Amino acid sequence: MPMSATRFHNRVMKKIAWVWVGLCWVMRAAGITSIAFARVAQSEVEGSPVPLDAYWQKLEDTRARAESLRVATPEDSGPALRAEAEAWENITALALLDGITITINHGWLTTALRADPPDPARVQTLIETHLAARDHWEQRAASPADLAALRDILARPEFQWVTPEPTWLEKLLQQIQQWFWEWIARLFGGRQIAIANSPLIYVIAGVIVIVLALVIGFFLRGLLANLVAETSAPPDPHAADEDLSAEAARLKAQALSGAGDYRTAVRYLYLSALLLLEERGLLRYNRTLTNREYLRTVAHLPELSAILRDVVEVFDQVWYGYHPLDEGAYTRYAERVAELQKQK
Repeated sequence: MPMSATRFHNRVMKKIAWVWVGLCWVMRAAGITSIAFARVAQSEVEGSPVPLDAYWQKLEDTRARAESLRVATPEDSGPALRAEAEAWENITALALLDGITITINHGWLTTALRADPPDPARVQTLIETHLAARDHWEQRAASPADLAALRDILARPEFQWVTPEPTWLEKLLQQIQQWFWEWIARLFGGRQIAIANSPLIYVIAGVIVIVLALVIGFFLRGLLANLVAETSAPPDPHAADEDLSAEAARLKAQALSGAGDYRTAVRYLYLSALLLLEERGLLRYNRTLTNREYLRTVAHLPELSAILRDVVEVFDQVWYGYHPLDEGAYTRYAERVAELQKQK
């Protein structure tokens, strides 16, 4: 018989719940393991803007460091250059001589510092090119004329653009991404994870994607299997019995026996007896109950129980055991059912 939509939904949701609990345990275990390998960023506010003199000195120091590493092995130069990259990532603003603060991006430098294999010579060349611009940079406070010229330049069409408003789908994806990383942070005890320097976080994200894909595949597979089952399953032979009364079932049994179909007639005769006993309040007819359960419900009525037991045994043998039944045997069974129907 096809599974009802409610039962199917409950089973699917229960399985998804178990998979989700398992996923949470996997993530928590991965979080515990990653503490030993992943760098956990401590919550700290970015420092003040770096003065211009200190900025140039920092570039000189990194250039000298790269020059000294040119003779080192990749195993020694790689970690040292990556440490420099981490330091440069924390420098995000410069304080100019006129007191103006500007933001600055060192992606060009951190990318070179993290090259694999490490290339100290290239890092040195990039910094020297950057330092060369310092010699042509007139380090003085900007005058009103300078600022006016800058405004004129920035007013040109090539510098005028409007950042497009994100679509509803982009906003939704951003919210999902934010929720995802907040959930990851909770698994790690509320700490912020340094994603850029923690390869394990990509492994964890990959595991989550795979597990979610399996959950979705499992759900769709179960849904399609249920739809196929409902489409291909034969009609339930008992579905038409839902609205039958005791008298209607008896008349149907009489018609079937007259046509020589004694096996089906036995079933409807037995059904008519159960429905009649329900109408008299002696038992409750329920398709989910077995015949033995019906017997247990009337065990406190010895005479009724004895007759019902005989009726049940013959029904089980004929309907489930496919024992042959002729007209004489059916007549004797009908008489026994008639005795059962006389019980009050």
